Amino acid sequence: MKLAVGSVTASSSQPNTNYVPTKVVDGIWGEDENSQQSRWSASGQGEWLQFDLNQPQKVTYVKIAFLNARERLSSFEITASDTPEFNSGRTVLHKQSSRQLQPEDSILQTYTLDQPTEARYLRLTGYGNNASGSSGNWNSIMEVEWYTGTPRETGEPTSPPAEGGIVNEGDVEPPVFKHVQVSTGSELQQALDQAASGTSIELKDGSYEQNGPFVIKEKHGSAAYPIRITAVHPGKALIAGNGYIHIEDSSYVEVSGLKFVNGIGDEDGNQTLIDRGLASRTLTGVHPGLQLQSSSHISILGNTFALDETSQPYRFKVDNRSVWCLVNVNGSCRYGEDSYDPNGEVYKGSTPYEDNKLLTDNGTNRHYIRVEGKSSHNRIAYNDIGPKKGFGAVVIYDGEGHSGQSISQYDVIEYNHFHDIGPRVSNGLEAIRLGLSSLSLYSGHVTIQYNLFDGLNGEDEIISVKSSDNIVRYNTIRNSYGGIVSRHGNRNSFYGNFILGDGKTLGLSGFRIYGNDHKIFNNYMEGLTDKVIRLDGGTHDGGPEGSTNPTVRWGGEQEQSAVLNNLPEEERTELLRGHWRQYNVQIFHNTIVNVGNSTPAITLGGRTYQPVGTKIYNNLIFSNAGTIFNETSAMMKSPAAERPEYKGNMIQGIASASNNPVVGGTIKKEDLRLVGGIDGLIRLSVYSPAIDAAVSPFFALDDMDGQMRYAPDVGADEYHAGGAKTNRPLLPADVGPRALLK
Repeated sequence: MKLAVGSVTASSSQPNTNYVPTKVVDGIWGEDENSQQSRWSASGQGEWLQFDLNQPQKVTYVKIAFLNARERLSSFEITASDTPEFNSGRTVLHKQSSRQLQPEDSILQTYTLDQPTEARYLRLTGYGNNASGSSGNWNSIMEVEWYTGTPRETGEPTSPPAEGGIVNEGDVEPPVFKHVQVSTGSELQQALDQAASGTSIELKDGSYEQNGPFVIKEKHGSAAYPIRITAVHPGKALIAGNGYIHIEDSSYVEVSGLKFVNGIGDEDGNQTLIDRGLASRTLTGVHPGLQLQSSSHISILGNTFALDETSQPYRFKVDNRSVWCLVNVNGSCRYGEDSYDPNGEVYKGSTPYEDNKLLTDNGTNRHYIRVEGKSSHNRIAYNDIGPKKGFGAVVIYDGEGHSGQSISQYDVIEYNHFHDIGPRVSNGLEAIRLGLSSLSLYSGHVTIQYNLFDGLNGEDEIISVKSSDNIVRYNTIRNSYGGIVSRHGNRNSFYGNFILGDGKTLGLSGFRIYGNDHKIFNNYMEGLTDKVIRLDGGTHDGGPEGSTNPTVRWGGEQEQSAVLNNLPEEERTELLRGHWRQYNVQIFHNTIVNVGNSTPAITLGGRTYQPVGTKIYNNLIFSNAGTIFNETSAMMKSPAAERPEYKGNMIQGIASASNNPVVGGTIKKEDLRLVGGIDGLIRLSVYSPAIDAAVSPFFALDDMDGQMRYAPDVGADEYHAGGAKTNRPLLPADVGPRALLK
């Protein structure tokens, strides 16, 4: 029997709304928009609804309709009391999550109390939900009904559970989606506003524009029933004009098959954000292609990012004077210092697009993909990304910003094709920037894998890691200026990458590393021309612990020190921007061959504080250029306890073994009996002395091909007479939207 409720009160309600306690007993609940407006909402842990039954009554179960019950799980508990103050309240339904509903389930679900209770006052306390970002703080309930007696349907198991695997895979019906086709920008935004779990929004061929981004806000799918925004014909639906896609406080959303060709935006291009209460997210003048804000389980899959960069400002210097120009606008160049002035003195000379000796040194930042806020488990995969010649890193992870403590965690960036990025800039045109200096001590656990970077000419950091505990593996870099850099952060791993150059073009490098406890192994590097692996010391010393609040030293002879988090934010950020000393970096089982431009293969030392405890094991190097193991004079003078350790390395070529006689005397040159493989890579022959020659303690479990190591060989390649290779240098056909459609 349903019990009558005399009154309902609450700890608080959402300000400036009609989402008040009485809405939960008005008999209105459902999944349409009007029913969802009849609810109580409050943000925060421990917000509550209190029900007065007018007199003590026996209560055995309750029915609750949570908002968005199919997309997210709400956490709650129920207590009972004989007095309205709840001075002696007792728990009658312990804290738990709402149920994961099936398509056929009602959203008004029955929950049986732990045991029947006699009470006048009942309190339902909410602890938020499992949505990402700020959405997870909300407690939102459409209806609550109290009952006595035996529930007809509890939604709980009434018999012993079946054994796992009793249902055959083929008997499981695939998810059924609601398909909505759109053909204009206004139809697209309307469909996004109305989207729910299991909605597939399909864009017909054509251009989609509006005065600001297409906004997906507080929309939640599920693993089985995501919200999909996809092109009917991949690559034929264009996000153009002032539009781009902004996803905020959402989860399980997939964006696929679209082509982003939108412009940089204008002053009026933020209206759709303002209309949806997101004025704080507006961007001044320059729009990305896609932006994630505090969202999780988002898939950016099989899209093309070829944004229109026309009129994006950039700066370079000529004869010690600064010049500003607009991308793709002839005759736009003007002399000026801090910003573009259309009325400034006209410049008629060459730009960095005509003269590769000129470097862009500043400009209006524009990023093609931005991942911001507190997010997790996103996937950026199989996208075609380029061309890009305007200023600003291509894909960025800014997390919570300079005042925050995290970037998006457990994301995967894979099978993307980065191409036609450049011309050169002095700094600020990375293909991927993973973090910020101020976030660098916090963990990302992001994996960057199986991406192709082809013919890039932007800056010396192709992948720039500025956070901790990430993995960069199985990527291919071909004939591209720069290399992979761990600019800030600790405990990052770099393995199984192929970095391939022609041995002639200047500026082709491998790895540059700062911070603690990084691992560089199983990488194949050929034809590089700029310090293949480089640990050049630090301007700052954060100590060996790798904690999030270290004591930092800086200043050399006039050394200062401070506990990092005791400093004001501005000073803290400035220290984190420094080059931090390297501790306990491990460099093992790499192959470096055919080094060009008289460059060293492995360089140690420089700046104020020298690397400490570097381990260099089992690397195979063939070089006729420069010095193989190069140490600065400061590195040579390091105390014995801080010196690098060289073991098991094997070298060949006319390059000198080391400029440090102590190191050179321990490394023997010999004929490594290398051969060109049928895949074009240089490998061990059956007669190579590197076979089974690796020494402990550093062994990789497999090799650069993904083949198992048994008695480990020196270098990235483990000799196998046959056997399948699961890892190889990538080609354009292996990545991007075409690879997804294979």
